[in-house]
Amino acid sequence: MADYYIRTPDLEESRGPFGSTQLSTLAEAGQITENSLYYDESKEEWIPIALNEQLKAEVFPKREKLMLKVTPSGDQSDTRKQASSPKQEEIQVDEMLAAAEGDTAEMKHLKKKERSFQKAAALSSNGIGLMMMLSAVTLLAPHFTIVQQAITTRTEMSLINYPFLLVGVIDFILATCLFLDATQIYPLLRGRAMLTIGFGVYVGWVLNEPIVLFASAAAGMGIFYATLSRRYSIMLVTIALGVAGNAVLAYLSIIGHFAGFFDSVHFDIISP
Repeated sequence: MADYYIRTPDLEESRGPFGSTQLSTLAEAGQITENSLYYDESKEEWIPIALNEQLKAEVFPKREKLMLKVTPSGDQSDTRKQASSPKQEEIQVDEMLAAAEGDTAEMKHLKKKERSFQKAAALSSNGIGLMMMLSAVTLLAPHFTIVQQAITTRTEMSLINYPFLLVGVIDFILATCLFLDATQIYPLLRGRAMLTIGFGVYVGWVLNEPIVLFASAAAGMGIFYATLSRRYSIMLVTIALGVAGNAVLAYLSIIGHFAGFFDSVHFDIISP
């Protein structure tokens, strides 16, 4: 059974996790409505319960009209059983309300975990955006002379012949999207991170340059795990690792270490 974190649209603080049965109990007590928000982990955003038909049906089921049945006076055992049901429900509601208000030690721990998750989510997009911007610098810097020459001769279309230049432009676009908090591109970033690890480690190994090998591994792993981390402490470590790796590669590129390597790879798709 899935667990849900919930909050009201006008407040940032969330409560949970709750199962659908617990949410139904809170709904009956008037603590949540169809407009209350729940956190969808697949979309990584807060969504009204009303927009999730399955969850809405579980939490706010349509009630059928109940007919009052009079129990014969002679059957006292059934009367006592029926009388105990509302009391049990009231106790359950009280327990749910206490949990929702964070009065239990377990809820305090869960709230702390949720705050860690929210801080990690707030840090991730900007942190990964910085990594991708450094990655763009690594790939674009060796092509500076080529780009300048293409602009001077008005043959900008010939830049399509340079694949690493195009990847650098894509990295720049991804970084811009991340600074705008577009977390929907995280799956694409994971693929990009694996490319950095595979190609960078291969290049470092072939060129017998350990610094390139380890920096590429750190750069790719930082990007990959930063898109997955849910804890603030782990997010800090992954971002530090990724930024450090990408910063080393960017520095090497700026000082000309990759001159004649990235810019030497080109195709004749479009003639100058």
